[in-house]
Amino acid sequence: MSNHNIFDDTEPPPAYEEAVAGSSSNNQGPPPPTPTRPTNHNNSKTDNAPNSPTTPGGPASPSSTSPHTPAQTFQQIIPPSQTVNRQFPPAFNLYRDPFSSRPTFSIGEHQTTPLYAVTAWAGWSTRQNLVLHNGPTEDHPPLATVAYEQGARRMDVHLPPLPGQPPAPIPVLVPSAMRSKFVFSVEVPWGGADGPAAHRKESFEWRRSNSPAIASLGGRSHGWKLVRLSNELPSGGLTVSGSGPPAGDGHEVVAMCAHAVMSVSKLWKFAFTGTGASGALGERWAVMAVATALVIWDQEIKSN
Repeated sequence: MSNHNIFDDTEPPPAYEEAVAGSSSNNQGPPPPTPTRPTNHNNSKTDNAPNSPTTPGGPASPSSTSPHTPAQTFQQIIPPSQTVNRQFPPAFNLYRDPFSSRPTFSIGEHQTTPLYAVTAWAGWSTRQNLVLHNGPTEDHPPLATVAYEQGARRMDVHLPPLPGQPPAPIPVLVPSAMRSKFVFSVEVPWGGADGPAAHRKESFEWRRSNSPAIASLGGRSHGWKLVRLSNELPSGGLTVSGSGPPAGDGHEVVAMCAHAVMSVSKLWKFAFTGTGASGALGERWAVMAVATALVIWDQEIKSN
């Protein structure tokens, strides 16, 4: 890997219009069940009323109901005529507000300019849930929700469905005695430049890593790398300038994350690499990568 600092990149990957443009009435099925949040003042939640549409990254719409209901379609997040106009930067950090009376998290390139809020909480003794909000505060509707149980072999990630498809959780296999990886499959853009928009499922693995590539994040030298199990270049005329660092089996590393060091408020670092940073895998994949990485961070924090 070169000595280029991945945090110096300024061009974010392109937005995933394929996941939001042309939303139709086909996505009107009932959302997957969501566990009830503990009924205390700091972590109140309701599962009865969907959120009013909001613009990503914009102010939350006023509502008399709790703003934390997970949205299962993009119709519940933004009007069908709009597209996601804010993407993840190539590299960012997870921050905690050191002055808050309760854990308050956000991700962004700098603590003073948060992009998305993160809520992590336990629904009950064994059930864990994590929400990646579609804006810088917890008042913004979810962009992704993750539900999992301690000791379970899988967890479920809920993303807004692709156009014309019903909402369905994306299963993630978690590490076990026989497997030391987080494994998931998600749709990525796949189609000719002149043909209709299409997708295909690809598989990815979060693997533990102790390497100079992880150290290049500016935190610890040991962390996690997201490995793309396909070596095919995504079609559609997308050009990938450079590739991510290879894993031990030769597959490309498309994202990395690690705990931060020597900081009270900066907790964790994340970066897209190679094909992941190019945007060729789409923003649906990017949201999935970030959501699963946040769960890895959450599990490691709670296990220590």
